[in-house]
Amino acid sequence: MSAGGKPGRQWGYHSLDPRAARRIVAGAGIQTDDLVLDLGAGLGALTAPLLAAGARVLAVELHPGRVEQLRRRFPCGGFGSGWSVEIRRGDLRTTPLPQCPYRVVANPPWSILESLRERLLRSPSLIRADLVVPRWVARKWATRYSRIGLGGSVASESFRPSAPAGAAVAVIVGRRG
Repeated sequence: MSAGGKPGRQWGYHSLDPRAARRIVAGAGIQTDDLVLDLGAGLGALTAPLLAAGARVLAVELHPGRVEQLRRRFPCGGFGSGWSVEIRRGDLRTTPLPQCPYRVVANPPWSILESLRERLLRSPSLIRADLVVPRWVARKWATRYSRIGLGGSVASESFRPSAPAGAAVAVIVGRRG
């Protein structure tokens, strides 16, 4: 995506349609005051319905242009200042995960899914993660890992640009879940 926010091949960015994002958040069963990480937040397609559900959201995004757009869309000063959203620029492979109980609802970059899955499975504080992943990846994970199940399907038309084969929600149940 260019600094202006347009999708581009360099970053492999596929934005979620707002209706699909609302369905994913509803399916995750978010409760008021849950700490939820939106990993690979993009322009906030999932951040907005997470906030509407009453979650405290930590939105993590690597792309500098998208981080700036997130900060304009969701003006914040961090959790300590009474805001319910905090925007952080960071790499999902190295961004520290919370030590307190947390959930994840995210449409992360598909190029780093394997390392992200491993991080989340090892996290002692994870309650549950709902990750939008390619459909074939969700099926593979669900058959190989006892703590990963299949959530809802996400049509390829739910993305801009559309995802080639569609997606599904892989649900990782944390040790705390």
